[in-house]
Amino acid sequence: MKIAYLGKIQLSDTDLPYLHEAQQLADITYILEVNPRFLTGPAFNIQEIYPKSGLFKATDIYPEFEKLQGFIDLDKAYVLNTCGRLWVLKALWTNLLLLIFLIRQHFDIIHLAWSPNVYEFILYLLRRKMILTVHDPIPHSGLNTRIVRLRRWFAFRLIPEFILLNKAQRQDFLDIYHLSEQQVIGSQMSCCTYLHTVVPDRSSTPQRGSYILFAGKISPYKGLDYLLPAMEQVHQACPDCRLVVAGGGSYHFDIRRYQALEYIDFRNRFIPDNELVALIQDCAFMVCPYTDATQSGVVMSAFAFNKPVIATNVGALPEMVRHQHFGLIVSERDSDALAASIIKLWTSPQLQRSFSEQIQQAYSTGKMSWRSNAVLIYQAYCKRIQ
Repeated sequence: MKIAYLGKIQLSDTDLPYLHEAQQLADITYILEVNPRFLTGPAFNIQEIYPKSGLFKATDIYPEFEKLQGFIDLDKAYVLNTCGRLWVLKALWTNLLLLIFLIRQHFDIIHLAWSPNVYEFILYLLRRKMILTVHDPIPHSGLNTRIVRLRRWFAFRLIPEFILLNKAQRQDFLDIYHLSEQQVIGSQMSCCTYLHTVVPDRSSTPQRGSYILFAGKISPYKGLDYLLPAMEQVHQACPDCRLVVAGGGSYHFDIRRYQALEYIDFRNRFIPDNELVALIQDCAFMVCPYTDATQSGVVMSAFAFNKPVIATNVGALPEMVRHQHFGLIVSERDSDALAASIIKLWTSPQLQRSFSEQIQQAYSTGKMSWRSNAVLIYQAYCKRIQ
């Protein structure tokens, strides 16, 4: 059985850990899209795009892949590279090259990590072989654009089978897109274990255990406008507690008041993996105060290092962060509840240790590990080609 896994750089924190386990079970070729729009992501920070468009062995054009030696099979790692100012038009050609490659290699399954963009629609000629992982069964607020709806409309009508990474949104997904139970494979997101390959850079990291961490791209749904007021309450009760806000993006509210507070450290830029790993390893715990969500790669990054998480009661976050097992769940859009939970966990190192031990047991080797997920998805592959 031969499988082509078409990955996305913005989803590499999920793609790579899955491939690490799945390539031990099946013959899987990894094909990553790189273009001027997508050069950086959770696992990659490509400084300069390769100046030719086409399909290439990954290590032949991007040294950034070398760090994954021994984590995934680099002999079966390719890049679909599209460069230049008119790269969207060129992408029509590079995806034709990809289609020819997929046909000539006689893949049995084509596993997509994301619903195809318009310039990738030619790949639907092989739709009967496709399985799609659906990261956002319900689109995030602000991302439900016309082009996203178009892409999803085609994907959910043309692709025969889907993998969901949470249970919480399964029924809504079936109802909205009029799918049958048999078309949807239940799975779950697990830890961002690729981070274990990263050498941490502690040159700008605060003292271990002296801060809590918010990490990820700044977006309105991330709930920072509720976390920052909560930190003012936390500081009154726990003056030794600091917050690091690590991630680039535009703020949708005025943060000048909070920038003046010495106990909040804003790092409004792309955070490279070596800095991110150091920040996660040395924080007391992480906070995800989202106002809406599906799964969260940030939670899975925390769990890769057994760090507890305080998250809100939205989307699949309660499923991932089991209340009083792996962290604490609070109501969304509630700064008071957020502050109370931060104070509770900050002042109880024993509770932090208990959560960490339970995370390790469940996500490293248990039913919530990538190994368990890879076996389940491998069984789905087998059923498709019987």
